[in-house]
Amino acid sequence: MNECFAANLALNKPTSQCNTYEDWVASRAVDGRKDTVACTVLKMHPWWSVDLGEAYDVGVVTVTNDNNAVVGNYSVITEM
Repeated sequence: MNECFAANLALNKPTSQCNTYEDWVASRAVDGRKDTVACTVLKMHPWWSVDLGEAYDVGVVTVTNDNNAVVGNYSVITEM
């Protein structure tokens, strides 16, 4: 495990999502820019994921939406 630090562990890491709306691909969510977003086609139980590449002790996960996003309930699921 890594030592405790505050950083964007997802920055430029491999991503995927259930489907893609227009050109709003999953990787746009972790490109470090605040003016890009990832977006899926509206459907039941959409998902988006990021592979951090190794195991971390994570204390906080932040998910943000743009002003036009449909805000829903988020679940954070960790898999090893």
